[in-house]
Amino acid sequence: MLKIIRQKSFVKDLAKINMTDTQFAKFINYLSKLINEESLPTEARDHALSGEWSDTREFHIGGDLLVIYILTSESIIFIRIGSHAQLFKKM
Repeated sequence: MLKIIRQKSFVKDLAKINMTDTQFAKFINYLSKLINEESLPTEARDHALSGEWSDTREFHIGGDLLVIYILTSESIIFIRIGSHAQLFKKM
């Protein structure tokens, strides 16, 4: 079982978003699969990111809500959660 690590940015994002009950259930289900080293379902659209996010992965919870994370041999590190606009806006 992998250890869960939440970065400060993830905790802040999580406090700001309003997940539906369906999105929350999917998030818990996907979290469980990841910490037990299982593959996510196709609907999660789990994939590696590129560019400045090249060391990270992303999965979709539903609608435009997604999670950015890093998977190591010992842990899953949650980096950010939010919409594409919130997470990938140009500065």
